[in-house]
Amino acid sequence: MPCSTWAWSPTCACSPAASGASCAPPTACSPAPPGALAPPATSGRPARSTSSVTLATFPEVVGDLEADVRPDDGDQRALRLLASREWSPLGAIEAVRALVRAFDVDLAHEAQPVLPLSTISVTEDMATSLALHALGWRSVFASETLAAGLAPEDLASAFRQRLRWAQGTIQVLLRQNPLTLSGLSAGQRLMYLATMWSYLSGFASVVYFAGPPLYLLFGVMPIAAYSADYFAHALPYLLVCQALFCVAGWRMSTWRGQQYSLTLFPLWIRATWGAIANVALGRALEFRVTPKVAQSGVSLTLVWPQLAAIGALSLSVVVGIGRLLWEPSPNRVAILANIFWACYLLAMLSVVAGAVRHRPPGCRRDTAAEQRGDVEKAAAQP
Repeated sequence: MPCSTWAWSPTCACSPAASGASCAPPTACSPAPPGALAPPATSGRPARSTSSVTLATFPEVVGDLEADVRPDDGDQRALRLLASREWSPLGAIEAVRALVRAFDVDLAHEAQPVLPLSTISVTEDMATSLALHALGWRSVFASETLAAGLAPEDLASAFRQRLRWAQGTIQVLLRQNPLTLSGLSAGQRLMYLATMWSYLSGFASVVYFAGPPLYLLFGVMPIAAYSADYFAHALPYLLVCQALFCVAGWRMSTWRGQQYSLTLFPLWIRATWGAIANVALGRALEFRVTPKVAQSGVSLTLVWPQLAAIGALSLSVVVGIGRLLWEPSPNRVAILANIFWACYLLAMLSVVAGAVRHRPPGCRRDTAAEQRGDVEKAAAQP
């Protein structure tokens, strides 16, 4: 029996002899060394080698090879013949590949245009959804929790995340405008445009905040006249907007969303300029991943534009009340309208106070007194 046809016996280990030589029977083999791994015997035949592939690996073809291989040819000749036959493992690659493609549920040929995630924006999820809808895919809303994620636990991390969302959304608007992208339905075009357009509201918010101080502090009227015609148009519009908010957020409060949209106007302005500079001028857009753990400490510099707006509006209300009381012939309608509008904006901006005071679990505010106390405790320990 040629040595190349076996390497292990049921009871011992034997190294293959030289090509063409004969091995001694299993009983004459030396015992397997301690720790050697020998597979169990099967049907009384020697087991295959665990370290190399030999002819014993293919017992069904040994008979065919005997007719083509002379005893003195050795394993090299047999290996070449084995690789050239139809039953070679290499011949099954195409068959296996075709089988995998037949059961591929990812539809790679359709998802390939987005590779499979769109990389035109730092908000890849939104850009990918737009690309998939343009390819004809449909999406449905599942009213159940399918996955849980981590949300920012501090103000700085939340601002960083919202800035990236706004920058990426405006990037998509500038590179793949839903109004001109083929494949979208009319409803999809309007909904995507509304999402992208909302981040441009930062500039309009500046006008809203500037109106009451301009009139109450400097006497500059932001509109031509506070007449009955103006209120006949303005009041119905404001009421319809609030009604739409109630319908869109059925049985859920939309007040926090309105505060969020108006209060973050500095981020929206910064995101707009950053996205335009990136797309039009080729400037790099900084991508900073949202921290997954709470960051300690809060800097008021993060909200200085909001604090400045709160100060200007509060002063405007005080001056407006003084004008009503002591001005000889005040325009009461205009003053009251601006005081009301300033109070409404202050209510919107009140969310800033809660955000600044918020301390996530596990974080505490290190005041000077607390730091001195920690130092004293450390000094008192032996």
